[in-house]
Amino acid sequence: MKIISIIIMILIPLSSEFIPQQNDYWKNATIEGSKIFSILFTDQQNGLAVSSKGETFKTTDSGNTWISKNEISENEKKANNIILWSADIYCSVMQTKDGGKSWSSYTKEAQEHFCGVYLKDNNSGYKIANEFLNKVSSNVFTSLKNNEINSLIDHPHQCTEYYSNEAEGWALGWCIKEFKSIDN
Repeated sequence: MKIISIIIMILIPLSSEFIPQQNDYWKNATIEGSKIFSILFTDQQNGLAVSSKGETFKTTDSGNTWISKNEISENEKKANNIILWSADIYCSVMQTKDGGKSWSSYTKEAQEHFCGVYLKDNNSGYKIANEFLNKVSSNVFTSLKNNEINSLIDHPHQCTEYYSNEAEGWALGWCIKEFKSIDN
């Protein structure tokens, strides 16, 4: 029991080293990040997403799955005139050089490199874009349902965090801009 008490006494001060990672450092993130997608839903089930590079994705299940699409049909173009909601998705990047104890906004020009992981790449195909679009559309639908959509507009939320070594790392977040819905 004495050994357990000693271990706990050692771990409590050490755990405070990891607490800064959980702080809301996104409140200092720039909202001028890189545009990575525009999403449009015509009803609760059907939506389209176009990447900043012109890649098109389609969902027919409320954004749970997104498939790559080469072109949009005439019927889809007509349906696009009637929207349930639409938004531009922006990526923000934060950087740490001290293992996550402090974070600062990364420069806008450099963000495009990091934000590109949400687009198709040679290693993952459309898997990352599918997962990201699922997360965004799910959060938007939930926020609309709870009347909390303003919490996503110009307020970056962390999506992923990764490190190149013990000290240097990046955190990617996203927010929406240019939000429009039939309620607006």
